[in-house]
Amino acid sequence: MRIALFFTYGYSLKTWKISGILDKELEIYIELNKQYDLSFIFITYGDTEDIDLVAKYKFIEVIPLGQYIKLSNSKVMNYIKSFFIPFKIKKLIYDVDLIKQHQLLGSWVSVGCKYLINKPLIVRTGYDMFLFSIKEEKSSIIKMLYFLLTFFTIKNANLYTLSSNSDYKKLKKYFSLNKISIRQNWIKEIPEPKPLDLRHSKKILAVGRLEAQKNYTAMINALQGGDFTLDIVGEGSLKDSIKNLATEKGVSINFLGNYENHELLKIYQDYKYFLQTSLYEGNPKSILEAMSSGCIVIASDIENNQEIIGNNLNGVLFSDDEDILSCIHRLEKDFELSKSISMEATGFIEKNYLIADLVKKEYSDYRKLIR
Repeated sequence: MRIALFFTYGYSLKTWKISGILDKELEIYIELNKQYDLSFIFITYGDTEDIDLVAKYKFIEVIPLGQYIKLSNSKVMNYIKSFFIPFKIKKLIYDVDLIKQHQLLGSWVSVGCKYLINKPLIVRTGYDMFLFSIKEEKSSIIKMLYFLLTFFTIKNANLYTLSSNSDYKKLKKYFSLNKISIRQNWIKEIPEPKPLDLRHSKKILAVGRLEAQKNYTAMINALQGGDFTLDIVGEGSLKDSIKNLATEKGVSINFLGNYENHELLKIYQDYKYFLQTSLYEGNPKSILEAMSSGCIVIASDIENNQEIIGNNLNGVLFSDDEDILSCIHRLEKDFELSKSISMEATGFIEKNYLIADLVKKEYSDYRKLIR
């Protein structure tokens, strides 16, 4: 079985590499090849460097669209050019069995290919762009465009997948869900946990883009007056403002930059506490990874986090009016509770989020659509 995977519009294997997620994103395709002998064509928005990045995987062919489309300095012109991609690559993918779109943005390209080569289409979304645009209070025009793109994609896809039950429930207000399934994010394996008393207890780990969604302002305000150091893995446009706020509030902060995912998984093991203050999320990979590594996750009490965390069972949820420092101090005094939360976290991930289960569902989806 051969699958054509279309990347998110504008993204490439190089983008994944720079972001530190290349190894993580490839995991499921490596497992599908290993277990079911599937092969893939990656259609990316990169250049020939993308070919080199996965050259060691003989079951992956790469079609870097930079070879077929000459990009201009105009975003509008590039969007217009993207509508011609299906015609330019039709002969290169005519013999695939199925098309898969990675994220919503760019789905018009994979939909066009679906009809040109008459093959079924799966669209996988890790978060919902339309729902995010509402949370981010985007302009009415932007929200309408995302709504129309979501409607268009669901209507034309054979299967549309979301990563959380919360997003599924919210979309019920707007769309027919007979083509929609939930396919959560995954953890490859549960590492041998490092004992809590051998981890940093005066350093707190946060992982995520330095953007408004992650609400680092609330994180720094919450740590004001404490004797903890905040270590952040991630990059983003708000780095300087976050740094300035930390200085103003007297909060010790370290920016660790980006890491390859396999390196990041080792870093989690060094921390007792993982803090997340997001205003909204999809199915947050960083929380799943922190829990699988035995961290005590302290996270905002939002609907998507509630799917994963049972308060004071396998993590801690806090609301706006709760004191995060008091919560940490309570956990420091109650080692048995801390130990129980850590153990419950790894057990929950092992039961619900291992890649082996997702691979079986993914392959089953392929088989049903091809039949």
